[in-house]
Amino acid sequence: MTGINAKLWWLFAGISAAGLALLAFAAISVYEAVYVDSERTQLVEMAEALANTYQNDGQSLDAIHSFLDEAGLDAVTVDDPMVLGSALPLQAPEEDVVITFRERERLSQGETVIIERQNAYLGSDLIGAAVPVLTGSELTAVALVYRPVSDLLQAFLNVLPVLLTAGVLALGVLLLIRRQIQIDYTAPLEALEASAERMAAGHFEGSTGVTADNEVGELARSFEKMAASIQAQDDDKREFLQNVSHELRTPLSYIKGYSELLQQPADDQAEIAAIVYSESERMERLVNQLLDLTRLEGGTGQLKSELLALAEIVREAVGKTEVKWRKKKLRVRAELDEELLIKGDGDRLLQVLINLLDNAIAYTDPAGEILVRLSDANGEALLEVIDSGVGIAQEHLPHIAERFYRADKGRTRTGGGAGIGLSIVREIIELHGGTLAIDSTIGQGTNVSIRLPKQDI
Repeated sequence: MTGINAKLWWLFAGISAAGLALLAFAAISVYEAVYVDSERTQLVEMAEALANTYQNDGQSLDAIHSFLDEAGLDAVTVDDPMVLGSALPLQAPEEDVVITFRERERLSQGETVIIERQNAYLGSDLIGAAVPVLTGSELTAVALVYRPVSDLLQAFLNVLPVLLTAGVLALGVLLLIRRQIQIDYTAPLEALEASAERMAAGHFEGSTGVTADNEVGELARSFEKMAASIQAQDDDKREFLQNVSHELRTPLSYIKGYSELLQQPADDQAEIAAIVYSESERMERLVNQLLDLTRLEGGTGQLKSELLALAEIVREAVGKTEVKWRKKKLRVRAELDEELLIKGDGDRLLQVLINLLDNAIAYTDPAGEILVRLSDANGEALLEVIDSGVGIAQEHLPHIAERFYRADKGRTRTGGGAGIGLSIVREIIELHGGTLAIDSTIGQGTNVSIRLPKQDI
């Protein structure tokens, strides 16, 4: 993340330089536009007052000069014909005279002249205002009020410490802002980058360590959720491979062992062949269930949508499982609302009911009872399969529909199940817009309830 830090420092340096340059420009502009301009206006006013006093009452000049001295201004009243005459520029370089030839021409025309230059005659780098005194059309005198520029500069230099202090404070504020940006944005982004590198290396566990309460913090929390999701998927994949390997190991061991026996002459070859066939069927059933579940979860298993009388599907499922429940001497009852209609895939819903009935038959003791009930529940079709079987412990219920999950591993494997059936049931029901719920009590039985959207005619 050095790139972001470097860019941040460059940005900070650029903003600081721009800010200082702007401050300097503003100071100079204020100095020029406000202070110097006001000084020019004051000089013109004083020069005009001096010229009027000289022209009207020469005796008041001392009072005017005294006032100017108190104001820190200098004044010169020139009435020497040689100074005012046109020959003066020929006597000395133009920069050494108080009033140049061009300025004298403007004064002769009655104009007020602003003077800003280094002048050897007055011995100062000055700013002043020259006002003509005319007798008729003849220039008889010039009133010049001026101030050394060094005085103005000194006034500006007196303000300079305040400006520098303001600049330092502004720089300090920028440093604080930069540090806050580092805390709120740069450091969290660096932590996110480190987490991304860990994820790229296959390590999805752990927190980013970002606690900022801003956009980057939200991004970090979303990143942590994503990492947790990927970790969960990775765990599921590992568990899936372990479960598939575990489920296939037993039938493969049977097939391998009995195949070796078939290579030797034996009287019970037919029985051995039947076992091999049974185990191969079990493997085929597992593979088909896995493929079916994968298609359903991936959305590639297309469902038909047709108007169905759910009671007919229930009767068909009960009929298809009759051999099994009669063999265990179970009593199966059906309480059906014949008017209930739904929209869905009849084959898939039949698959759901057969799976639920198979489970109920497998875990209900002989002479037990199974009830299949179909009713209208607040505008929904409620289908319940209730058995009087062994029941399921409460801690297993939240996971019972997960792939390969077995509440009783030994019993399930003996019965031939692989823990996939209820996962398929849940996927089919959810694809129909319904919900699956399982309630059970050890020693009393299990109630599997399915709710599906009802269709009105």
